[in-house]
Amino acid sequence: MKKKRFFILAYAKANLGDDLFIYMLLKEYPNIQFYINIENDEHARLFKNFSNIIVLKEKEKTLTKQNAKDYDGYIYIGGSIFMEGGVVYNISEQFLEFMKECKKNNIPFHYISSNFGPYYTQQYLDLAKEVYKNCSSICFRDKYSANLFNNIEQVHYAPDFAFLYAPKSIVKEPNTVGISIIDLSIRKNLANYEEIYYEMLKNNINDYITQGKSITLFSFCKYEGDERAIENFLKKLPNEMSKKIKVVKYDGNIDYFLAEYSKMEYMICARFHAMILSTVMNQKCKIMSYSNKIDNVIDDLQLFSNNIVHFNNITNETKMPLEDFKNVETKKLEKIIDDAKMQLNGVNASLRM
Repeated sequence: MKKKRFFILAYAKANLGDDLFIYMLLKEYPNIQFYINIENDEHARLFKNFSNIIVLKEKEKTLTKQNAKDYDGYIYIGGSIFMEGGVVYNISEQFLEFMKECKKNNIPFHYISSNFGPYYTQQYLDLAKEVYKNCSSICFRDKYSANLFNNIEQVHYAPDFAFLYAPKSIVKEPNTVGISIIDLSIRKNLANYEEIYYEMLKNNINDYITQGKSITLFSFCKYEGDERAIENFLKKLPNEMSKKIKVVKYDGNIDYFLAEYSKMEYMICARFHAMILSTVMNQKCKIMSYSNKIDNVIDDLQLFSNNIVHFNNITNETKMPLEDFKNVETKKLEKIIDDAKMQLNGVNASLRM
């Protein structure tokens, strides 16, 4: 039987969270032949070991009415892909025409694990509604986004797709503290907190080292400045302190990164998918939130409700004592994982046709 050919749209910039989405999709559907556009070899390393994806070394594919029939189906998988004024083009008149052509020819188009916004105009919201009415399905990862479009039958809600990640084995190393670091300089509303952030981390790490803890800093995405932020932070530390800190950078070797991440007993999660992974891996966490997309998921699932530090509230003296770190109880996690399976309902329905 001939394999179905599906084109994947995603944020393919060697970002751990988005690569994890694609990684899981490839494992979930080994009998689909996937295609994806990735111009940069460095961003395509993850996919070299998979036989069911072909990397097209081109710039992002612009989908038009004329090329709608190029594939048997389309999957757009990613989180913050509907930001008004952002670089993504999937809320546009041209894209709407493409979507209508897919619908007319019974070519499935599914959105998986996204959130909507921020948006600023009614025009953008109205155009999004028209796009969603013409797709096959869209499953948001937060209730706020889904509720904006609750009168459209294609719109659904389920917890983030990454909750379905099942670690091969988890062997935690005691007395370990991991920290996912983000670059505040590229976030206009938080850039002024960069030096405060570094000083706050320095003070807390000093406390952890005094308590006999081993520290690992995690970079989820070089392209978004995580590595640069780690380098800038380490320069601010005394040599004797920086020598005691390990750094793990995601470079496309997802199995290595996730294995190292899973060893941590405690995690300070600034990245969205750090929070998800630490939940799945039953780590004791402190969440640092830079966005409503994190707050919305926490509210939806009642995760870490009293255990969040917001970047716009930190000072040099903000303390994060390890005794305050929390994990998620097993029964709650099992329910979340079961609900997250609904992210794939639309795709599964198309494959049964």
